[in-house]
Amino acid sequence: MKKVFIALCAVALGTTAMAQTDQGGWMFGAGSDLSFMSSKQDNDQEDSQSDFGLDVRAGYFVIDNLAVGLDVGFTSSSLGDASESSVLVGPYVRYYLPMKIFAEVGYRLGSQKSEIDFGDPIGVQEVTYGVGALGIGVGYAAFLNDNISIEPMVQYAMATTSPDEGDSVSGSGFGVMVNFGIYLGN
Repeated sequence: MKKVFIALCAVALGTTAMAQTDQGGWMFGAGSDLSFMSSKQDNDQEDSQSDFGLDVRAGYFVIDNLAVGLDVGFTSSSLGDASESSVLVGPYVRYYLPMKIFAEVGYRLGSQKSEIDFGDPIGVQEVTYGVGALGIGVGYAAFLNDNISIEPMVQYAMATTSPDEGDSVSGSGFGVMVNFGIYLGN
């Protein structure tokens, strides 16, 4: 009996803490990654690599526990004389289950630009791509107070890049990310 009582209290606590996800509320979020690595290749040429990504989003709770919103992402990376940047925009849907667990699906479209400096006499070569990316994830909203959360999430993503000329390339993989969320009631 004691175990049943504790389980019921845990469920009640989890559902009462979800007032942030009521219909008419807003959710705003952001996440970023930043890394730097220096490497030396066999030919004694030293290259450094840096990566930066920023995602911002806004969502509206159309019904209790179901948010629909817009996600905007920017990424930039460089390795030696090569650089790449992309901007992706698209809708997402997030549903909150009991105990602050959520499931999310989103699709983003955008463009990616790659530049490589081959030096003289070739110079800088630039290629642009169209990008489409589908992401499906599961996460947890750890609320620090009534309005702010840290949201770790595991996501499976599939992306296709289509250059202006040539064949498109597809890929997929799993990722772990941590975002911050701000929840405003109605």
